[in-house]
Amino acid sequence: MALPKALQKEIIERMVRRVGIDPSTVDLEALIDPNLELSENVAIVERELGVSLRANGWSEDDAKRYEDEMNNELLRRHLDGSGVPTVEELEAKEVEHTQEMYESFEEIVSKTDPLEYFSKLLFPEILGDQYEPIRKAVLLSLATHYDRGRRTRIHVLIIGPPGTAKTEILKWISSKLGAAFINGEYVSKVGLTGDARGKQVTPGILADYDGHIVCIDELDKIPPKDQSGLLQAMEEGFYTIVKGKHRARFRAEVRVIASANDKSRITTPLLDRFDFVFELRNPDKEERAKHVDKLVEQFFGEYKTPDTRVLLDYLQWITAYEPKVKDIDKVKEVMKAYIELTNIDFDKYSYRSLELSILRIAYAIAKLSRNDITPEHIVKAITLKDHTLTKEQIRYLYAVAKGLI
Repeated sequence: MALPKALQKEIIERMVRRVGIDPSTVDLEALIDPNLELSENVAIVERELGVSLRANGWSEDDAKRYEDEMNNELLRRHLDGSGVPTVEELEAKEVEHTQEMYESFEEIVSKTDPLEYFSKLLFPEILGDQYEPIRKAVLLSLATHYDRGRRTRIHVLIIGPPGTAKTEILKWISSKLGAAFINGEYVSKVGLTGDARGKQVTPGILADYDGHIVCIDELDKIPPKDQSGLLQAMEEGFYTIVKGKHRARFRAEVRVIASANDKSRITTPLLDRFDFVFELRNPDKEERAKHVDKLVEQFFGEYKTPDTRVLLDYLQWITAYEPKVKDIDKVKEVMKAYIELTNIDFDKYSYRSLELSILRIAYAIAKLSRNDITPEHIVKAITLKDHTLTKEQIRYLYAVAKGLI
C-alpha cells in the first residue's frame, strides 16, 4: 500500500538533505510517482541524483521501518503540521509519557462522552452555539480518518452566508490537521481527478491526498459538470479515468469537509454523499452579547486556546481500534423503529445518505471510546443525524435500544 504522495515527498526531502543536497534544487514533485512504494520512489530519485540516499546511516531497514511507522501513525506524525520526524526522533519518544497519556484517555472515555469532550478542541476560536454540532461532525470524520478498505468515511458540508466562519473552519482544519485546502472557484474536474491529455494520466488532487482530509471552500462555485469528479472518490475511495486509450484507476480515500454559500448550486448526487449538511446563520443580538467577553479576550491575546497535540494524541490512541457490533438483532430493531417513527421526507434521502450514514456515524462514535457498537450508539447517531425528532421520540428509541420496550 503506497503512502500518499505528499508524505513520500516529505520523507525523501529529509533523505536528500541528509546527504548534503538542498531539496529545493530537486524536482521531487515530478519524480515521485504516487502509485509506487516509498522504496521505489527513493530508487528513482537516487538514479536522478546519482547518489545513494540510503548511505550515511540510512539503511533499507530504516526506510522500511519509516514507511511502516508512517502508515500506522499518519494522523499523529504527519497531520499535526510539524512535518515528518526523523528516525532518531521516532526512537527518542518518551514511552513512559505516552503510556501515562493513554491511561488518561482511558479514564476520560470511562467517565465522560469523548464526543463532547474532544470536540471542544476543534476550532475553539469560532464562537457560537451553532458550531457545536459541526465540531462533533468533524471529530467523527477524524475518528475513522485512516480506516482503509471499507466505507466508514464521513463527509461534512457547511452551508451559510458570508461571514458565518465557514472558511475559517476549513482553514483551521488545514493548518492544524494538515488537510488539503482547495478553493472551489479555481478547481476543475481535471484538477480534482487527473489529466489524460498527455501520453499518460497525471493524477489530480484527490489521488495526491489519498488518506487525507480534503477541505473544499466554496463548493458551489465548482461547475455542476465538474462536481461529478468528487462522486466516486467520496463513495468508493477510488476513481477511474477512461479517455481514449487511457484507463487509469487511482486510490482516493479522502474525507471531504466542504463549505458553500448556495445549496441549490450543488448537484443532488453530490449532496447525497455528505453525511452531515449544516446550514448556518449570522448570530443575533443576544448571541453576540453572550460571546463578547471571549471575543475581546481573543483579540487582545488573553484567551489561551487548547493544545491541538492533545487531540492528535487521542486520535492516534483510537486509530487501530476496529469496533464490532454488539447485539445486531437489537440494532436492526432500533433502526426499524426509527424508520417507522421519523417524519423526514424519504424522497430526499437514499439508503447511502440515511440508513448507511447512521451506521457510519455509530461506528465512529464507538471508535471514539474504543468500544464496540451498541444499540445506544445507533440512537446517538440518529439524534446527530435527524434533528426533527422530539425528546419523547428519542426517549422511545433509547427504551427500544435498552430492551425496555
